[in-house]
Amino acid sequence: MRIAAIADTHGNCLALEAVLDDIRAEAPDLVVNLGDLVSGPFDPAGAAEAQMTLGCPTVAGNHERQVLEGGGLSDTFARGCLSRAHRDWILGLPKTLSLLDGAVFACHGSPAGGDLDYLLEDVSSGRTVLAAAEAIAPKLAGIGDAGLVLCGHTHTARAVRVGGVLVVNPGSVGYPAYRDAEPVPHAMEAGSPHARYALLTRGAAGWAVDLRVVPYDWEGAARQAEANGRPDAAHAVRTGRVLPRLRT
Repeated sequence: MRIAAIADTHGNCLALEAVLDDIRAEAPDLVVNLGDLVSGPFDPAGAAEAQMTLGCPTVAGNHERQVLEGGGLSDTFARGCLSRAHRDWILGLPKTLSLLDGAVFACHGSPAGGDLDYLLEDVSSGRTVLAAAEAIAPKLAGIGDAGLVLCGHTHTARAVRVGGVLVVNPGSVGYPAYRDAEPVPHAMEAGSPHARYALLTRGAAGWAVDLRVVPYDWEGAARQAEANGRPDAAHAVRTGRVLPRLRT
């Protein structure tokens, strides 16, 4: 069994197309999409169409709520680009999924804490570090007998084992760096502009994890962001870092 996990496309259709090309070449048995699908100053409608066409198991992230109900600049921009069919698709997405007869649990944030919860990262100091196992374990409540948890939200690619459960965040397909003010001001930075996803293979000894880093036309994505009035997003997709003057 091979699974491709994607997350946090954020409307970056150019990055998504490159990742999907790479996935098709690998021909996994299953693709799982972990949310934050369209919210970004790139090509929300194109990204929606591409992800709808996949027809793969997909969970809603926090930005799906925000696109539908009202949120920040990226959410507002995306909402204005989407058709009724796109919005109806988003509205029907589940918050979590149990896959492969319960062996795999998929969510956006964390199983117990919801779509805004950081499962693997601790930002309480203002810097991003791997959370302690003792802090991660309670957030895994509700996964049943799953030995593999797939999550997104933090745009940070990791594979972490906690209490016999392997937790994999594939990183962000389309938005490699961002800033947030909650719970304290902090930044998430991949450090390069590449699109990211994870390829997982189940063998006799357990799951092997390949955190993939895919080149694509990030200059084209940056120009889309600039045309839509978002120099901060343009800098993020060009560099994998937040604008220096905004760093926290």
